[in-house]
Amino acid sequence: MDRLDRLCSEEDNDDGLWDDNDHEHRTRLFDTLRLIVDNGNVLYNRINAQDYKECQDDIQAASAMADDIQDAAIDYQMALQRAMYDQSCRLIDAADLSVLNNCRRAHGAGYQHGDRKDCLGGTWETVLNDIGLWARDFKKPPVFWLNGLAGTGKSTIAQTVSEQVFANGLLGASFFCSRDFEDRSDLRLILPTLAFQLAHKYPTFRSVLVPLLRSNPDIVHESLMNQMGELIVKPLKLADVWTVIVIDALDECKDEEPQSAILSVLGRFVKQIPKAKFFITGRPEPRIKDGFRLPLLVDSTDVFVLHDVQPSLINSDIRVFLKHELSEVARRRRVEGWPRDEHIDLLCSRAGGLFVYAVATVRFLDTSSRLPKQQLDQVLNFPEHTVHEGKTRFNSKTTLDSLYTSILKAAFSEEDPGVDLNVRSTISAVILLVNPLPPPAIAELIGLDPDEVSLFLTLLQSLLAFDEDSSQPVKPFHKSFPDFITDPSRYTDARFLISPKILHLELAMNCLRAVNDGLERNLLSLPDYALNSEVEGLETRIDDRISDALRYACRSWHSHLTKTEGDVADVIFHLRVFLDEKFMAWLEVVSVLGEARGAIVGLYQLTAWLQEVSENKELVDTARDYSQFVRTFFESISVSATHIYHSALELSPFSSIVRKRYYPQRHTRLPRVMVGTWQSWEEGIIISIKNRCLSCTWSPCGQFIATQSLEAVEIRDSLSLELLSTLKLPRPIYDGYENIFVYSTDGRFIASLSRTSLVIWDIETGGMTKEIDQGGAWDVSLAWSLDGSTICIVGRGDPWSSAYVVHTYDVASGATHSHGTLKSISGLHLWAYGTSFRVMTAELAGLACTINIFKVGSILTKIEFFHIGSWKDGFEIKSFSQTTHRISSSSYNNLAIVDIRDSRYLLKEEGYSSSHCFSSDGSLFAAASMGDVRVWKYASDSYARWRVFSTQDFTGVLRFSPTSSSLLGRADGILKLWRLDGPPTDDHRDSYNQLVIPSRCGRYIVASHKGDSVITITNLLSRAPPCVIDTGMAMKRLTVTGNILLALGDDTITAWWLTGEGMVDSVLPGERVGRGNSIWTIPLQSGWPCLFVQDQTVVVKDGGTVIHTYHTETGEVLEPVQLNPHRQEHHWAGTLLGNMDSLRKCGWNTTSEDGGLLLRNTLREKWVKDLEGNHLLWLPVEWRDSKHIASYDSTVLWLELYGERSVWAVVIKF
Repeated sequence: MDRLDRLCSEEDNDDGLWDDNDHEHRTRLFDTLRLIVDNGNVLYNRINAQDYKECQDDIQAASAMADDIQDAAIDYQMALQRAMYDQSCRLIDAADLSVLNNCRRAHGAGYQHGDRKDCLGGTWETVLNDIGLWARDFKKPPVFWLNGLAGTGKSTIAQTVSEQVFANGLLGASFFCSRDFEDRSDLRLILPTLAFQLAHKYPTFRSVLVPLLRSNPDIVHESLMNQMGELIVKPLKLADVWTVIVIDALDECKDEEPQSAILSVLGRFVKQIPKAKFFITGRPEPRIKDGFRLPLLVDSTDVFVLHDVQPSLINSDIRVFLKHELSEVARRRRVEGWPRDEHIDLLCSRAGGLFVYAVATVRFLDTSSRLPKQQLDQVLNFPEHTVHEGKTRFNSKTTLDSLYTSILKAAFSEEDPGVDLNVRSTISAVILLVNPLPPPAIAELIGLDPDEVSLFLTLLQSLLAFDEDSSQPVKPFHKSFPDFITDPSRYTDARFLISPKILHLELAMNCLRAVNDGLERNLLSLPDYALNSEVEGLETRIDDRISDALRYACRSWHSHLTKTEGDVADVIFHLRVFLDEKFMAWLEVVSVLGEARGAIVGLYQLTAWLQEVSENKELVDTARDYSQFVRTFFESISVSATHIYHSALELSPFSSIVRKRYYPQRHTRLPRVMVGTWQSWEEGIIISIKNRCLSCTWSPCGQFIATQSLEAVEIRDSLSLELLSTLKLPRPIYDGYENIFVYSTDGRFIASLSRTSLVIWDIETGGMTKEIDQGGAWDVSLAWSLDGSTICIVGRGDPWSSAYVVHTYDVASGATHSHGTLKSISGLHLWAYGTSFRVMTAELAGLACTINIFKVGSILTKIEFFHIGSWKDGFEIKSFSQTTHRISSSSYNNLAIVDIRDSRYLLKEEGYSSSHCFSSDGSLFAAASMGDVRVWKYASDSYARWRVFSTQDFTGVLRFSPTSSSLLGRADGILKLWRLDGPPTDDHRDSYNQLVIPSRCGRYIVASHKGDSVITITNLLSRAPPCVIDTGMAMKRLTVTGNILLALGDDTITAWWLTGEGMVDSVLPGERVGRGNSIWTIPLQSGWPCLFVQDQTVVVKDGGTVIHTYHTETGEVLEPVQLNPHRQEHHWAGTLLGNMDSLRKCGWNTTSEDGGLLLRNTLREKWVKDLEGNHLLWLPVEWRDSKHIASYDSTVLWLELYGERSVWAVVIKF
């Protein structure tokens, strides 16, 4: 007692650690300790009195007292550790805290969240002692796997271990996986969440992590290997702290790897952090077992198998649990003489070693609306047969299924079709929702009275986990219940049997109804032009105006829709309302909720679902159009709900369904794009991003896109191009080659080539599984065998040789096999064929070209050859379709496709092309030039042009998706994705030779197609017909200065006087005029002159070194200027338009004359902003490299974009 008093006194002096709640808790704790000491003194006095009999009677009391002392000590330690932890959190710098809070992670995953119970005192003592010794002894293996079947108590033990380790000051972080929550079943959120908790626990860890997150916030999206190395291992090594990390129910995380991805990563790093220990629980599923059997992990792991514990020990623990819990029920419910020992014996026997049975029974007996004795009689009368998970090796008559069946019957004994339907709807909501909801939200979502839903949930409280606090979500108390009630072989009563496909349809309809009824335009009253991050009090607005049910419906309607079965007529009706009236309002909500990528996935799933269940083409086209809209403008939609209207809708094609439906609703203040948008989706890309990659390819399933740069391989989502993970290369790769990395057939691995080695990556973990020396090669091709056992590399030994060396590598052993050398005069093409490979080469005999196909075996064997005619100068084979035996080729100015089997030309076309590719079945062919990407389709024994996509300076890589529905391209630092599943198109974008806007009025544009003789002048402010000028010469350049239009042809400069409305002087709108209406014409000398205007002077540089100048208004010849031919003085004769000092060639630092509009930064800005920083318009990627930018009177901005063959312009009015 003296020591206790001293402890109380010491704690009273330490006010810095305690707040009022802490003091109250501490006072109660010390009162408990004093009572324990008093009881100990009584026992001590009895022993001194040698009252042996009384001491024997008090053995049970002494044992209970010892347990109380231990529990009180743990409570005290936990309170002290909690106070220290809270104090540490309060000391975190605000800027650091902001960085941590912005880190993507799972919420509520720690041991202290939720309503999880710890082990009852006296149960699992052996297991807990073993784990406690392991946790405290850092000489023992760093990993502990608690392995057990469902219902054996793993999570309860994990909760107890977490509390005990926390009380000892060793717990660094914990993650309790749960399939009931989307984020807590996401494998990629485990490590960021653990890092977040460790940063709050250890200041030294935080000092390493926060700078990393500042410099590379995308690390949370990278591979598990990168996450582990950067978020966990590096900070732990530098922090130098002893810590224990707990991961519970790892089997509940979504993981498609045959060996657990998280365990594969852990095995690679665990020996680098000897002061860290990992306690992991999980069912013995094959991928978990195989993960712990990995060579890197097997020697570092202690394994404890719960279901191998002696049945007598488990039954003893279950008996202790039942006796304690039922005694508490009896005390609380004032039931005397209950339960009897024989009751406990029967219940323990029926539990069959499953703690989940005991827990469910106690919950059933403690139902508030019925007497415990009556409930127990029911349980003991339940049938003793079972199937599936309820059957264990402990007892062949375990009655888990019977228990669940009987509980349902007892809760709803009277059959009532109406009530049964509502009960089934309530149960289905609890077990089928993507994320659990609280009772009021469930009632709102399924359209039932909240009191009725609360009653149903109360009657089912023994099967569900929910709190008296109605704001807390409801979920099954154990995963075995959803498994039971959705399995007709286990639950045969049709009253409450849950048919997931049918009830997902009901939930989908309820979600759509909630969205249609609850959403309206600008529901959150967001200010114009604001980014989501700039909206003051956004979270409060969301909480006040978007209910839990509506939030869930917006996020998850498509998840239910794609799992449906049955009559879809009603849900189609609600879908029509959603698409026609609520789509934009829904996009606003998903934007502010940070669910823009979920919208892409949802609309993609909707389109695929409608194609299966509906014959209504108009509805399918609408869904596809909306999907295209979100994918194309994903970048702006994801950061700003208001820019759904400001930017995305404004920039959408004129013929798009989404624009026709919703454009009339746009705000009159919004900017208008007058010229430059696409007429239809088919003209343009789905989406494009900045990406400095050398090559790109599709995963075999088509869900992912991989890109490779000099330093890394990036895995991106194929719907949004969102970065999913980054695989960092150990050394630089080849610069300039296209086929230097390849997917395995199953899509689990990527092989990439550096200058000296072949690296194989596990995509899920991001780890290198193997690095094989390959000696260096040039002009390399890479292929992976269809069975995944072998990789083939073909490359030249030196860059000038025509000889290609063929090697194969055994993936399992790393053994290398050389197969000989091949020669080819025009590249080489390699592909997988069964367990082996095929190689195509071209050889020349005189002028005759022969295509050879070799089989890669123990030796190279020529199996086919084809003569394709004479060789033409400059001829180069670009691509090969192995399924159709067709090659594509290009010479200096010709493109051709040849069927090598009979030398037939299937396509001949003039024009240079730099990149070719065939679709997997050979039916489509694509080629890129400097100004466009063209796609041909095979029909009637030839390839016909099918699509043309305008693009800027495209000289990169093209790849068809596995289903040929999309085309991927990489060029000039931009990754582009085009859709191919719509109707055929030609290039409809307005292509101009040059475009200018008068610097003073900004009311009209002047344009001419390249090489054309016609100039069109369009008024931006009126609907008057354009003025058309037929110059009679091929146009090379246009410019406007003041009110004078200047046109440059091959041998003439001509000038016209324009009115303020953009009409040629004295000419009516719509009238066609010619040179006769010009004010002057000047013949030019030979060559390609350069034209610009400065200070009312026309400047022309001829083909030599003379600069000629003319007066703008009169055409009068001024004094010429002779350039020094030995100096580079001609560079200043660039393009200066309209005497605008603020205009910068190839730059963005441009403002209007009154300073109203501003393009920040020098190049590649995403936004047009005003001087106050408001984001007026988001710019697509291809607009960010505009060659000329100007703005006028704060009302008009024009961007001029150049390709090799065409120039087009964008004109934006504010």
